[in-house]
Amino acid sequence: MKRRLDETDRRLIARLQENARIPITALARDVGLSRSAVQERLERLEKSQTIMGYTVQLGDQARPVLLAEVMIQLEQKQSAGVVGALQKIPHCIRCLAIAGEFDLIAEIAADTSEELDTVLDRIGGLAGIKRTSSSIILSTKFDRR
Repeated sequence: MKRRLDETDRRLIARLQENARIPITALARDVGLSRSAVQERLERLEKSQTIMGYTVQLGDQARPVLLAEVMIQLEQKQSAGVVGALQKIPHCIRCLAIAGEFDLIAEIAADTSEELDTVLDRIGGLAGIKRTSSSIILSTKFDRR
């Protein structure tokens, strides 16, 4: 049975999203619980896969210069093959299945416009892709991930 998150769980998750390396003692102080109670909650959130892992967020100096979203329309029953091919492209940093006119969104990272153009051509030429539409991301207004 799926357990609902309470307000304390949400506050813990929010603090970890701000800084995944925050010490448990600081988390405990922030949410008003003992260190052991916070540790137990984190273990439960990890076991239930509410928290799937901890990661590093890159600063501006280490981020690629260009990001693009590529909307992908597939030929019928070609999803698995296309997703597998996209996974092999290092510049493809995320792929989402969507409903609507397009079937997938691929997020592409590149350091130059030439590099981005090459990757977009490669994606457009993959077997199983009917058509693509690309948009370059100009800025991030907010990101709650």
